[in-house]
Amino acid sequence: MSLVLAAIVVTIFAAIFVSPYVFPPADTFQPSVTYGSAFGFTLHLQINSTSVSPGGGLLISAWLNSSSDSIASINASDSWGVGPAGLWTKPCTVGWPIGIGVMSGHYIQDNYTLGTLLPVPLPEEQCPAQPGVPGSFLLGPLSSKAVVDLNGTLKYWVLQSVYQVSTGQLPAGVYTAVLADEWGDVLTTNFIVT
Repeated sequence: MSLVLAAIVVTIFAAIFVSPYVFPPADTFQPSVTYGSAFGFTLHLQINSTSVSPGGGLLISAWLNSSSDSIASINASDSWGVGPAGLWTKPCTVGWPIGIGVMSGHYIQDNYTLGTLLPVPLPEEQCPAQPGVPGSFLLGPLSSKAVVDLNGTLKYWVLQSVYQVSTGQLPAGVYTAVLADEWGDVLTTNFIVT
């Protein structure tokens, strides 16, 4: 009798508390989210749909914007909140400070460390040699535009990335789009493949 009661309690608990985390209502997903970093910029993450059909596509856009109305200097770092190896960054750009990824499951700011990034298919490209990695970023006022010094060579970067995800390889379920930067900030939003 006690085993039957325990099974009933576990089933009710799972139905009430686990189900919203595994299969949350799609209308709670945000197509656009922002996060104000302590480093003087704002991260933006946007998806073109919170519900995607299998075989469709999802466009994930991400950018970093200065929060200051004057030029801001931000030192480069290597404190990724999510391992950069699983993130899509700008091809042929060593030292790109933001990356986009996708995790299977419903994760938020409080529990994204429990998720695992799905492998990112990268095209094989012949990249020209880059003179170095940035030591700092000079961000324009309230802008994504940055000047970076690559071993004495000044480059102009727009700190924006777009990643096209093919949902043909993804089984039905809830997924988490992730934006991470090299300063340890992480931003998440969710979508469902139906």
